[in-house]
Amino acid sequence: MRHIFTIAALGFASMAFQAQAQAALITQPSQLPAPAQVIDFNAEDGLFIGIGSSYSANLPPVTLSSQDGDFTVGQRIATDLGINGSWGAGKSFLSFDKIGDMTLRIDFNGLKTRAFLADWSMYEEANDNRLTTVTAYGIDGSSESFSLGSFATSLDGVDLDDSQLIYSTNFSVTQGIRLAHADIAYITVQGDGVVMDNFAYTQAVPEPESMVLAALGLSAVALLRRRRQN
Repeated sequence: MRHIFTIAALGFASMAFQAQAQAALITQPSQLPAPAQVIDFNAEDGLFIGIGSSYSANLPPVTLSSQDGDFTVGQRIATDLGINGSWGAGKSFLSFDKIGDMTLRIDFNGLKTRAFLADWSMYEEANDNRLTTVTAYGIDGSSESFSLGSFATSLDGVDLDDSQLIYSTNFSVTQGIRLAHADIAYITVQGDGVVMDNFAYTQAVPEPESMVLAALGLSAVALLRRRRQN
């Protein structure tokens, strides 16, 4: 009987871990565990950040920095993104200033952040097929990535056909990552002509089903200890 309780306890603990340990690509704000913080870059008006400098936003601060290119925070000037349309109509955003690939690093400075997402767009010409790659690095050394390119040409999600130059204004793809096993230490964004807005991140919050499974596992362990004492 003792072995049965031990197996049950380990089974519940394993189920709880698996329920919480599913990395996922997230595509809408409702998929972020609450409470979420949002950086919309509206606090700045075209603040230029040069190579070797950094920008801190929100409290406690999230730090954005680049070692190989300049970027602008709170960009409000209309930016031509080629096939992917244009940005700047009534919005402020972060934009890469370097011509060619550069890498932006976003540090969470010890915040217990398990997930993030943002609105992304990028400069792209017909038949170019360049990509923006976003990678989240966990404090345990794990990492997850996704790449963006050839954006949709309409809000209905029609895939981009390079033979068609269909322009949009402030069109973006909303994507992010939820890490499986660890909090996120930092993020890198690599691409050419990248713009980003509404960067949202959240502190780790256990999912209800994970909490229930964990509680069942702890109950089984407690019952096993009681039986041993008796």
